[in-house]
Amino acid sequence: MSYAAISTFTVGCLLTVFVVVTLLDDRLRRLFLFPVWVSTFLAIANWTWAHQWGVGLSTALMGNILATQIAFGLILIFSRETIRLAIFLGPYLLITFLLFVWSSLSVSEIPFEKVGSTWLVLHITSSILAYGLVTVGAIAGFATILRDRALKKRIRSRFLEQLPSVSSTAKIELLGLWSAEAVLGLGILFGMAAEFMSTGHYFELSHKALFSLIAFILIGVLLFLHLKSGLRGKLAARLCLTAYLLVSLGYLGVKFVNDILVA
Repeated sequence: MSYAAISTFTVGCLLTVFVVVTLLDDRLRRLFLFPVWVSTFLAIANWTWAHQWGVGLSTALMGNILATQIAFGLILIFSRETIRLAIFLGPYLLITFLLFVWSSLSVSEIPFEKVGSTWLVLHITSSILAYGLVTVGAIAGFATILRDRALKKRIRSRFLEQLPSVSSTAKIELLGLWSAEAVLGLGILFGMAAEFMSTGHYFELSHKALFSLIAFILIGVLLFLHLKSGLRGKLAARLCLTAYLLVSLGYLGVKFVNDILVA
């Protein structure tokens, strides 16, 4: 078995263990969750370092897995309650990994080195990280909706009690969105620079660029409303999920159409 196959298998196994750990009782979950998360992150980082990156769907999926793990770790520094979102993070990463395996077996990618440039590398790196930050914000937003609904209907369950409080998920959501807005803005600027170096124009309208711009504007409006009126709760969470959908359509959706539907 090749090293590539071994590292891919290791990532899949650790993501599965990560999901299982989130389902353990409180004592065991607190004991094993953080070490397993760190091990999973290191395995994913090793995979991305050892493999050749391409410009297609499978690379985009693995890039999202790595970026989401990085974003999760960064936000965890500022809010320890973020670790309690692992019950959603684990299944999300595992499903994304399974989609990566399927796409890598279905489509041959163009190696990144053949089409890359410095500005393009910066654009892709910042865009992937912004996607990871939006993803963590969206996970927090989804948790906010569930917790808010449970509080209003007075629903109690072991699953819901594992999630952070509504105030904590709102804080995590805002941390993700503020960070994503800054990084996404840099990504757009880097993309304009890459476009100018390639074609002499600063902007070319495309589905990816359009979705990214709309997501950037939507996140900006959401943050502005929060500063002015304290917007939070389910409405803010739904807007955050909408921003995640837009970024997903612009990043993964376009590659899915090009690699799977059009190919």
